[in-house]
Amino acid sequence: MTNQEIYDFLKTLNCCNICCLRYLKARGDEYEQIERTFKDLGVVFKIESSGTIGSNIKKFKPNICSVCFDVFSNSFLDSVIDSISKSPEINKFQCDKVVTAISLPTLFYIRQLSIWLLLCEKFPSRISREKPPDVPIKEAIKLIMNPRICRALGKSYDTSSNLGVMINITLNHKSEQDEIEKMSQFICELKLEKTSKHRKRIVATRGLLEKCFTPTKVSLNEFQKYFNVLLEIPIEAIYLESISFAGPTVFLAGRYRKLSRNLPHSPWILDGQRVLEESIQEIIIENISEYFGTSNSNIIFSSSGREDVDVRCLGNGRPFVLEIPDSKVTNLSLRSAAQMEFNIEKSKKISVINLQMVNRDELIHIKSGEENKKKIYRALCVLGTPVTIEILKKLNMPNGFITQQKTPIRVLHRRPLHTRPKIVHSVQATISKDKKNILILDLTTQAGCYIKELVHGEFGRTHPSISSIINQPVDIIALDVIGIDLDWPKNIDNRQYL
Repeated sequence: MTNQEIYDFLKTLNCCNICCLRYLKARGDEYEQIERTFKDLGVVFKIESSGTIGSNIKKFKPNICSVCFDVFSNSFLDSVIDSISKSPEINKFQCDKVVTAISLPTLFYIRQLSIWLLLCEKFPSRISREKPPDVPIKEAIKLIMNPRICRALGKSYDTSSNLGVMINITLNHKSEQDEIEKMSQFICELKLEKTSKHRKRIVATRGLLEKCFTPTKVSLNEFQKYFNVLLEIPIEAIYLESISFAGPTVFLAGRYRKLSRNLPHSPWILDGQRVLEESIQEIIIENISEYFGTSNSNIIFSSSGREDVDVRCLGNGRPFVLEIPDSKVTNLSLRSAAQMEFNIEKSKKISVINLQMVNRDELIHIKSGEENKKKIYRALCVLGTPVTIEILKKLNMPNGFITQQKTPIRVLHRRPLHTRPKIVHSVQATISKDKKNILILDLTTQAGCYIKELVHGEFGRTHPSISSIINQPVDIIALDVIGIDLDWPKNIDNRQYL
């Protein structure tokens, strides 16, 4: 059989030219150049008045396509694009790219199976009973519609960066529910539900149709008990049910310095009651969310570890990242970044540096830094007796040691009980000039080491500890994080642009 024979047969089923091209496996811009494509395929065709090309050839006004319900007609495509371009929502997004997501009624896939079964009967040597004979209708819609949307909006299509505005287009048809009901009954008759013991109402979905319904599993005779395989000409065309927009998910990274000894990492809720009014997470998010046009509650805050409420983080700060969904912008100017850093510092509780946009694949640095990097601490400790030269000698350990830590009691409510080996890379001890029983410890440890427990030992749950090494009780008065060995994100001096 020839392409012409397939085309002529599809026309008897009232298929539009675009749908005929789908069954002749047209690709890419071949849908834009219908006349040339049919010529290349060796097909003499009829020009439709609602088609996608102009011609001096005499045209005829077709009925509504029995397969796509005129989703490919110029009038319908123009109405969709007009709805998109005139929506006030689209102007909220300062993005140069777009991406589309199209939801189609299940009815389309029922019609696709009808055509497939008929083609198998008519052309058994050419049409596979296992692989669909057509270019998927959703793929064809995007091939035709996306370039038009981009031209109307003056944007390009986002194929890989994930920084485009998502345009969600939902299409429907008046007979959708009736067709779904028929398909549900058909499924039940073929006993495709799990078991009679767990029998429940089955709803036809695209996934179920594609998984369970091919000509290898369903015969033409079985199918036509419920459906008219010759496809009656539809009375109603497809209609646009809704259009919605969603911005891309963007990622903002930086380093924060915690200047307060009374500030939690994230909101501190105990027994349903708020303990402290603010947190690092909230101060940062509150000062950046307006710029990205996203609700505070939707932004996800992550950092390379965390400090206790009473521990400061100084030095170059701790790396963090914000995952910002539905962002209205995809770029951050240096001046805007500088203003955000300035506003955060007004809190006098934290400061932020190196604020910048990053790619999703860079988030691996946050996770790897939590357990694999070195961290430097300074601990102010008190002994029951004056610090001696002997104590200082014992605690000056440039080569460090390995300690075994049971999960501290204070975090057992959120972490499982385990004993973990942790590397203490080095310890340097000095004595306070003002008070002889005050010991200053500079410790470099593996990330994830609990420093308070490393100092006092927590009743032997951490061993060895500073306390066990000098064989006397040691209490920790104050603790600061001095440095985190994670060279990310890159250094940017935003403040010069204020």
